[in-house]
Amino acid sequence: MRGDHNIMPLRKIYGIRLCCLIILIGFTLALDACGLHRTVLLELERHERIAAREQLEKTLAEITMKEQEALATQTSIKIGEMIPQLYGQALLQGSWAGSACNERVTIEIELATANHEAPFSMYVEPGDVVGTFRAMDHSTQSQPRIIETGLKGAFSYHEGVLSMEATPRPIIPTKEEIEEEYRLRDNAAVDIELASNEVTYGPRGPWGIESVEQVERSRKALEELETQETLRRKAKAEEYAVKVAAAKAELVPFRFDIVRDSEGKGWRGFIDGPNFKGCDIRLASKQGITTDKLPPITRHVALQRARSQNFVSSQ
Repeated sequence: MRGDHNIMPLRKIYGIRLCCLIILIGFTLALDACGLHRTVLLELERHERIAAREQLEKTLAEITMKEQEALATQTSIKIGEMIPQLYGQALLQGSWAGSACNERVTIEIELATANHEAPFSMYVEPGDVVGTFRAMDHSTQSQPRIIETGLKGAFSYHEGVLSMEATPRPIIPTKEEIEEEYRLRDNAAVDIELASNEVTYGPRGPWGIESVEQVERSRKALEELETQETLRRKAKAEEYAVKVAAAKAELVPFRFDIVRDSEGKGWRGFIDGPNFKGCDIRLASKQGITTDKLPPITRHVALQRARSQNFVSSQ
């Protein structure tokens, strides 16, 4: 009798598991019969992508909050003191606008640090600080000449100098193009998963394959789907590479070095290249960020910048 008492709970457990398995199998078959299985898998793909994006946005929001706190609480930094990391990062984000070459050229810049992803970050050459650059040259009476490039460079946390150089204009897809690519990838992933299940379980679920011929047909269908998606992505990559090559070919190099201006309202310095012959440059934040807590520029740093500028201009 004691042995029977020990067996009864096991029978109940196995019975419950069997019922759950039967329900799961029945649910899967019902989904297949109604054509809903694919819809469910597509929704799962979408939710996984959204979850990953939301996690990234949460991480970036936490970084931004810390940077804003650093901006709000930072006191004036003395000459020779190291600039705090978070405060420096906060100055190297967002939109900046201004002019160069005695206001002959208007400039708009977007900046981001390496650990603070912006919409353009993955499309520009990597650097400690990256960005986009757009200038309009009003030196002629005709239509203003537009100069668009990427940017990469570094910020000196000891001297407060931001040094950037031009990189090829980033090829950034539109929101519609991104969504379409996600749609195509999701559909391909689901079709491949369903075809793989067909190879593994057969057309009648997890009870076995109907025939050798059916196995071969299912395997060929799976291989065809995988090949089609591989070729589609390759063609997409080649199309993008052509656009990147064109952007590299049209790049006219330049660089600029900027520090806080004397009023602490923004940045000022020099920009040099074929389109900017040793010009001055001034920038102010569109978000109202100021540089007044940065240390004033020293004579030593100013001399180094002047020497560097003279060297660049002579090239």
